[in-house]
Amino acid sequence: MKKRIILFLIAIPFIQGNLMAQEKMKKPTIKFGEAFMISSNESSTIGNQDDYIEIEITDVIEEWGYDAPPEDENRDYFADVAYTLKMEGKDIVKTFSFYSSEIKNKDNFTIDLERYKILILSDKKTKSSAQIEMIISKNKSD
Repeated sequence: MKKRIILFLIAIPFIQGNLMAQEKMKKPTIKFGEAFMISSNESSTIGNQDDYIEIEITDVIEEWGYDAPPEDENRDYFADVAYTLKMEGKDIVKTFSFYSSEIKNKDNFTIDLERYKILILSDKKTKSSAQIEMIISKNKSD
């Protein structure tokens, strides 16, 4: 009986290490300057152990309506999606928001942060999730 307990206690660190390795394999690391898709269902990690950024979609809000009161004959219907992203890394924690219309209205919708530049390529919103395609690169001074 004691041998089984001792073997079990010895096996626990190996099991934990194996589970941690499997978890890392589920989330492949993306390289800086490489296009990737982020989903509202999980976060993504860019970089490596020494220099990394974890990014996630923290909020998605659909907005729609008219741009003028009903008595205005020239009013237009609009629909837009507001996204909030959170970036967290070794020496940075940033939260920023933008609209889907900003992506569509600009050829290169970029967000400049202290050490990083984010190029938003496209977005897709469904009833249950949202996806944003982007490239995160380091500023040249780094």
